[in-house]
Amino acid sequence: MAPDPSGPPFIEGSFSASDAAVNACRNLLASQTTGGVSVVGSEFSQANSAVYMRVGANGAPWRCLVGDDGSNPSTMFMGNEGTL
Repeated sequence: MAPDPSGPPFIEGSFSASDAAVNACRNLLASQTTGGVSVVGSEFSQANSAVYMRVGANGAPWRCLVGDDGSNPSTMFMGNEGTL
């Protein structure tokens, strides 16, 4: 799937991070949100791997940076929160 030009550049369908990294991110995001978490892609990096996820029925986009061994996962919402 090509990245949406109006949104963040997700790498959907490409998976290169370790299972430990993906599981750490999925578990952290699931504990912070409701509506179900789907992992849609990941990128390996020696510094921090990135795991791309979607949450809920609307597929809210999230990214998690994590050590490839699953250490220190950190999530960030990648969508538009609109005007407050």
